[in-house]
Amino acid sequence: MSRSGAGGRKKGRGRRAALAVLLLAVLLLAAAADSRYRLELTEYELTLERLPAALDGLRIVHLSDLHGAVFGRENRRLVQLVREQRPDLIALTGDFAGSERELAAVEQLLRGIEGLAPAYYVTGNHEWAGGVAGAVKKLMGDYGVLCLENEFRPLWLRGTRLTVAGVEDPNSWADMISPGELAEQLRRELPEDFVLWLGHRNYWARRYPALPVDLILSGHAHGGIIRLPGLGGVLDVNHHLGAEYEAGLYRTERYCMEVSRGLGNSIPVPRLFNRPELVTLVLHPAGNP
Repeated sequence: MSRSGAGGRKKGRGRRAALAVLLLAVLLLAAAADSRYRLELTEYELTLERLPAALDGLRIVHLSDLHGAVFGRENRRLVQLVREQRPDLIALTGDFAGSERELAAVEQLLRGIEGLAPAYYVTGNHEWAGGVAGAVKKLMGDYGVLCLENEFRPLWLRGTRLTVAGVEDPNSWADMISPGELAEQLRRELPEDFVLWLGHRNYWARRYPALPVDLILSGHAHGGIIRLPGLGGVLDVNHHLGAEYEAGLYRTERYCMEVSRGLGNSIPVPRLFNRPELVTLVLHPAGNP
């Protein structure tokens, strides 16, 4: 064997290895771009025991974890997708902005969906950590969104009442009422109502599995940041392996919980194979076809 022949084969293998690395890098960059800009709609049909018959087919649009993300000029792609869902109710579950520069994206969204349906907002950890919770709440109020601050409000739809409850993120006031206390107060006053519970964190099924509510909407986990086939999300928002309750539907003996993958990101690790998500939930009472 000649030295020139062996050297040629080594150079050939080196070029193929370099090409494979380059191709992998391009694919990962494309996946990261796809997971940052390409909106994905997820729709769930849910049958819930306590839902009043008059609310069969109720459509809830759930938005979470915007983190100042923009989808098209003036956030038009996101606004259009929300409008196409024909929502009866819109839930916004926190982390819409973590700094003043992210407020513009929030206002663009709110301007586009103003008056579309009754809308409710609860804070996330980033509004408080970034010192913009008050500014975000003001924006929400300016565009007709009701901010739920450890409280519950009755909502009349189709001549039937349900209750929407919402909790402040734990990053907020140290002396605030606990979720358990809020739920207890709610049930004393409204023992028979169907209750939609909004809370940014995704820990409800673990910390409060017996909370006396019917449907919980949350976010926070960003879908596990990186999603792999057969594994789902692999990271939590603190960069630890092993995401828990990161996306989708979960049931306890008492309620159903839906966790949105969210729309934006807030950590250095980019979302991969994990598109920005808008969720639509279509509710049906048990016993209806």
